[in-house]
This record gives sequence, structure tokens and C-alpha cells, in this order.
Amino acid sequence: MTRTFLVFMSAVFFSATTLGQTSDQGQTTLTLKRAIEIALEKNFTVKQAQNNVESAQTGVMAAYGNFLPTVDFSTSWSGGAQYFNGVALGSSNVRSFSPSLSASMTVFDGFNNTSSLSRAVSTSVATEHTLGRVRQTLINRISSDYYEVLRTEKLLKIAEETVKYNVKQLERVKETTRLGSTSIVNVYQQQAQLGIEEASLVEKRNNYDIAKANLLADIAVDVSEDYRIQDNSIPEEIDKVEFESLSGLAKNFRALTAEALDHRLDYLSAREQYNATEAEVTAARSGYLPRITARGGYGWNGRTTLDSPEKTNVIPVWDPNTSTFVPYQATTPASSYSSELSNFNTNTSYNWSLTFSLPIFSGFQTSNVVQNKLVAKKNAEETLRDTERRIQVEVKNNLLLMQAAQKTYESAVNNLQLQEQNLKINQEKYNVGAGTLLDLLLAQNNHSTALSNKINSVYQYLKAKSALELSLGRINEQ
Repeated sequence: MTRTFLVFMSAVFFSATTLGQTSDQGQTTLTLKRAIEIALEKNFTVKQAQNNVESAQTGVMAAYGNFLPTVDFSTSWSGGAQYFNGVALGSSNVRSFSPSLSASMTVFDGFNNTSSLSRAVSTSVATEHTLGRVRQTLINRISSDYYEVLRTEKLLKIAEETVKYNVKQLERVKETTRLGSTSIVNVYQQQAQLGIEEASLVEKRNNYDIAKANLLADIAVDVSEDYRIQDNSIPEEIDKVEFESLSGLAKNFRALTAEALDHRLDYLSAREQYNATEAEVTAARSGYLPRITARGGYGWNGRTTLDSPEKTNVIPVWDPNTSTFVPYQATTPASSYSSELSNFNTNTSYNWSLTFSLPIFSGFQTSNVVQNKLVAKKNAEETLRDTERRIQVEVKNNLLLMQAAQKTYESAVNNLQLQEQNLKINQEKYNVGAGTLLDLLLAQNNHSTALSNKINSVYQYLKAKSALELSLGRINEQ
């Protein structure tokens, strides 16, 4: 059993780092890139942001429409007859047809149309930036979920192999006890250790299942389907080049915050929202300025009188005075309706106007609107400043978290090397009878803990790096 545990755990760590390189039959391999693609396609928050972008774009089109004339067409047709019980009582022999076409255009409205366009464009750009930030935030969350699945999966693999090792160790202790080489106490100690490792295995399997379910739920796929979480592009070790680049970032915090303000889409969105409120103030003040409107129209009037023999019908009509039916003569044109559109006397008319209006007093309504828009502008300005401060804090915090993750990783690597040597020494002592089983179990626990800590530190660093990239606005969908 010399060096058995070291070799065993080294194999465990190697298998954990290469876990998932082959897919079991019936499983769908889900890489980080594919998980992000599915999430961006199905996530409801992203869809809502996309709908907001489409709505804002229609607002831009409507704002451009304020510079174009409005055109209306109307027509009327008159004429007809009156009937009683299917018999014509009389009919008008006059027919008229009057179509008209009119157009109006705002020449000047106190810069309301130009301000409305600026506001619509700024709002549209802001929604696009918001959509981009929503997608970036989702990418960061999916990445974090994915790292958590990989982390818990590797810890589960270590726990499984640790239980297998302790089962074999228990068999060996029982055999040496049967031969009289060791005390029965060693059997009890090993059984207790095996129970601890089995309980830890149950916990780690539960953690893995929860992490995997959370990932599948966030990317909006069926959690009941079997997916293999695997991505060989994700590093298992953090090299010195990575830490050197981190050191360079930490030395120039001002440049980092400036970069964040240039690239953070939520900050750019807040700035566009502020621009939109400025345009709203200008639009509100247009109520103090004059308005000039141009109108023009064309009309065509057609009128004709039907000249045709008439037909007289005598019908009974109820007379309420005498309470009897009395005869009534009704005349009806005998001509057909095909002749009604002929021989029209037509008249055409053209008209145009230029209207100038100046508001004198609006009951303080315009002043109230202007004041409300000024308050909205001040609030947007405060939101912009708060976003700037929040970005600076986020960059600082995430940079500190990355530095802490670096130190944690370096410490975990050094401790793992130390515990490997310690385990090796205690294993050899136990094999030659110079050490106790309790010492060996303690060394095994320390080694397993150090191995787990190293795995934890790797994914802690990857999560911190992703969070820093999000705070800097560097996350892209590729």
C-alpha cells in the first residue's frame, strides 16, 4: 500500500480535470459557448429587452413622420328614394358626388418636432444599450453557473474515489487485524472514516445535481433531459502569464474606470436617457413659441337632376285623424340607375392657407409641463452620476476579488504540494509500523481538503475574472 493513496488521488485529480472528454451514449454535450447561445435565444429577459428595442424603433419612425405632411381623402354621394312596404313613396331626382383631397404640414412648431426626434433617437439607442447589457449580464450568469457545475462535478469525482479508497483501506485494516498485526480499534477508526466520506459523497452529489439543474433552468432547457457538461477550453490551471496581466490591471485603476465608462452599456444607456430628457425639456418649451401650419386642398363636386318620365302609384296610407286608410299618390322616376352618372355638372375647387398661431395664456399648463420635464432631467442626471459611482465601486471590488482569488490559488497550490509530501511520509510510516492509522487518516483528510481547495480556487478565480470583465464592459458574445 506504499504510495497507494497518493497514486490513487493523483489519478482522481487527472480524471477530474479531463472529465467529460467523451460523451456517454444518449447524452448531449453542452459546452459553455453552446449554453450561452441557448440562453441568449430563449431567456425571457432578453426577449423583453428586444421587444423594447422594436417599440423604440417605431417611435423613431413616428418622430420622422412629424416632418412630413398629412394627407386626407374624403368623398360623399347623395340621392335615393323612400319606400313603404316595398312601394316607393317618392324619390329625389337629384344626385351629387363630392370627392376631396387635402394636405397639411407643420412649418414651425417651436422646435417640438426636432426635439421629439432627438428624444426618440436617444430612447432607441438607450434601449439597444440596455439590451446589450442584459445579454452581457446573462452571459456572466451562465458562465458562473457553468463553472459551478464543473467545480461540483470534480469535487464529486474526488469524493467517489475517496470512498472507494477508504473501502479498500477498511478491507486491508480488517485483514491485518485478523492476522493480529493491528488492534480492532483501527477497524473502528477506519469504519468511522468511511462513514464520514460516504456522508460527504451524498452532500457533494446533491450539490452537483443542484448546480446542474440551476444551469439548465437558466438557459431555459428541459432539466429532465440528460446533458453532459463539458468544455475543454476552460483551463484547469492558472498560469503566471494570467497573474502578470492581473498585476498590470491593478496598477492602473483610473484607466480601468475610464475604460468601463467608455464601454459599459448600462452607463451609455443612462447617458442616452439623460439626452432624451434634455430633448423633452426643449419640446415642452415649444408651448411658448408660435406655430405655423400650411394647408392645401382640392375638391370636385358633381351634381345632376334626373330628367325621366315619372310613374304614379296609389297606395293606402293610415290616417290617424280619421283612423282609416286613405289613398296616397307616389311618383317614382322610371329611368334606370345607369343614367345617374351621366350629364353631371361638375365644379372643381382649390384652396390653400398658411396659419400662424401664438399661445398667449394656457392656464399655466405649459409652465407645469416644462417644470415636470426639468425635474425628470435632474433625476436622469442623478441617475447618470450614481451609475458612474456604482461602476467605479464594482470595478474596484471585482479587482480586489480577483487579487484575493489569485492569492487563494497560489496558497492552495503550495498547500497541496505540502500535503502530498505529508501524506507520503505518513503512509510510509504506517506501512512500516512507525505511524498510527489515526495519523494516516488525518494526512488523508488534509490531502483531500487541499485537493478540493485547489479546485475551488481555480473556479473562484474564473468567476472573479468573469465578474471583472462584466464590470469593465468587456464581455462579448464570442
